[in-house]
This record gives sequence, C-alpha cells and structure tokens, in this order.
Amino acid sequence: MKKNHFFMKNFMEKRHFLLRFNYLAHTCFALLLLAGCANQVGDPCTTDASCGQGRRCDLSSKDGYCTITPCNENTCPKSESICVVFENEASACMSLCDSADDCRDGYYCDTTTASKGFCRNKP
Repeated sequence: MKKNHFFMKNFMEKRHFLLRFNYLAHTCFALLLLAGCANQVGDPCTTDASCGQGRRCDLSSKDGYCTITPCNENTCPKSESICVVFENEASACMSLCDSADDCRDGYYCDTTTASKGFCRNKP
C-alpha cells in the first residue's frame, strides 16, 4: 500500500509540474506573438487599440495612420520613424522613407518638411 501511495504522490507531483509548465509555455508563446504583431508607425488602422500600446490611430489620414502624438526626438522609434512638427505646431511620429516606393498607397515621401523623408498623406 505504501508503495502505491508513493507512486501516486510522485505521479501527481509530476503531472502538476507538467500542467504548470505547459500553461507557462503557452502564455509565453502568446505574449511573443502579440509583441511581434504590434503595428509600426505609418501602418493603417481603425482604432487606437489596433496600433498598440502608447500609439494613436490618426483617422484623418487615408485608411488611418498609426502614430505617437505629441512627440519629441526621444519618443519615436528610431528605426522606423521621425518626430515631425507640422505647420499647425502639432507633432507626430511619421514613418521614414527615401522615396514614394517606401510609402503605402495614398501617401508620398515628404523630403522637405523634416530632416529626413517621411510618409505623408497625399493632399
């Protein structure tokens, strides 16, 4: 009887460990997927939530435009965007570009307003 009790106890401890490990593995996997799916500055959007944490959806732009606003030189993701101060003094992170080919449909590469080119809604 003691041998059977030891076996069951050992089995239940291993099962409990495996269940907890499985839950943890799935949770980590889901978080990695969500992190990898975050929209970048300049991506189309329909709501702020579709742009990710700390970003806004500018619905005045064609098909929406994920951005961070207001911004300064330290708030925009360096590899993908630049902080632009517009004529009306509003500021927003805008997607970087070298030519119109780098921008999505309905946008052009503005190379005159800021220190680097950025994708801007066509007038």
